[in-house]
Amino acid sequence: MGHAVDVGLIHGTWLHRHEEGGDGLVFVRSGTDLPPSRGRTVLTFRPDGALVVGAPGPDDRPSDAAGSWRLDGDVLTIEAPVLAGTYRVVAASRDRLVIHEQD
Repeated sequence: MGHAVDVGLIHGTWLHRHEEGGDGLVFVRSGTDLPPSRGRTVLTFRPDGALVVGAPGPDDRPSDAAGSWRLDGDVLTIEAPVLAGTYRVVAASRDRLVIHEQD
């Protein structure tokens, strides 16, 4: 396990900034100006471990799904219909979250 991430930085709503992807997933806080894009995933991490995932549905309209999350050090585990998996938190700040999927 790497560095401990302040769990308070994870709480809130994040928008996937796929324009910056690279080898990880980059998220920015809701309210950040982003270029128009179809299919932008939205994650809302609640302090109680609940997760709401907003993603495009089969007809391309936004659809929300419930899930859960937990953070152990720098390891973020997401249990949800979309983006389920274990990730390493590479960067976390008030306005940017970068995660890499674990093998």
